[in-house]
Amino acid sequence: MTTAARPLRVAVVGAAGWAGSRHARAFAKLGANVTYLVEKDDRAFELAQELGAQVVPSIQELHSDHLDLVVVALPTTLQPAICADLLTRGFRVLTEKPVAADADGAAIMAAAWGVGERLMVGYTLHQHPAVELLSQWVRENDVIAVTVRSVGHKENIDSWRADPKEGGVAVVNGIHAIELVSSWFEGDPDVLAASASSSLYGSPVPEHVVSTLRFPSGAVSTIQSYWSPWQEPQGLNQGDWSLTIDVLATGGRMLWSNDSLHVWGRDGGHHEKNFEPSDLFVRQAEAALRFCAGETPAVTFAQALRATEIADAVRAAAARAPSSKETNMNQAPHAPTTGALTSTCAQSGEKR
Repeated sequence: MTTAARPLRVAVVGAAGWAGSRHARAFAKLGANVTYLVEKDDRAFELAQELGAQVVPSIQELHSDHLDLVVVALPTTLQPAICADLLTRGFRVLTEKPVAADADGAAIMAAAWGVGERLMVGYTLHQHPAVELLSQWVRENDVIAVTVRSVGHKENIDSWRADPKEGGVAVVNGIHAIELVSSWFEGDPDVLAASASSSLYGSPVPEHVVSTLRFPSGAVSTIQSYWSPWQEPQGLNQGDWSLTIDVLATGGRMLWSNDSLHVWGRDGGHHEKNFEPSDLFVRQAEAALRFCAGETPAVTFAQALRATEIADAVRAAAARAPSSKETNMNQAPHAPTTGALTSTCAQSGEKR
């Protein structure tokens, strides 16, 4: 895990939530010392007993000289202030994606001391072994189009997910694809079209969002993201997230679907590579331990902010689309549909 004489010491804020508990167990599995779990109530008690951790009610109970890393896994609107406080007090931080529900929220974190050096943003797609191969292929080819389908399995849309301030599926799930695709291309994309619906569950937030982006290189990306009550046969995160990314280029085509990767050459040749299912939280914890040793994370604050700004523009465009009136997206930020894009711990909910 590390060449240090002692295990690295980790605290998890929002440890009782779905993501927080997985973060905690992932670090423990790698031999880190999960020292503190931050929760206001006793929901983290059993997990604390399992890991030998202490439950504290507030991040003010944490001290930077006692910890090597603090993981923040809270509803998106709560994370910026918490992370800014921790960074300003000298902690190294791994925060769940996105950095904020919108660019205005991200500004709170942007002002924090050390945000460029001591913050790692947890976009887990970068930890999948297919991504390095896919990203290299994109860099070596003249990409025409990227088509994404991202489906998160949820029986209900409730709790913090149903809060319009959290941004709906484009921010909670689709942001993964927005961040990854945008990392392949320079410049700010135009939002050519966007639409949203809340018809499947009838919640007050967008549950299904489709957007089409065009990057300055000319590459066009269509991203479909939605929550689904139906579990698919295969998927990431123990089957609860189905992801397909189809990249078309002048020299061929590459298709990533969950744990399989297909490549077609212009000459008609076809190659397939399959990966063993892996726990992306464990892989991310491994990357975070390297981050603690000084390695630059796959997603820095600057790249995460760019993804959030693109998501802002997608939400604004979808809010203006005639077919999106039912989605109650009137709280989406005002951003152009085309052209360049310019304390204490609250109780956690499930993350993702």
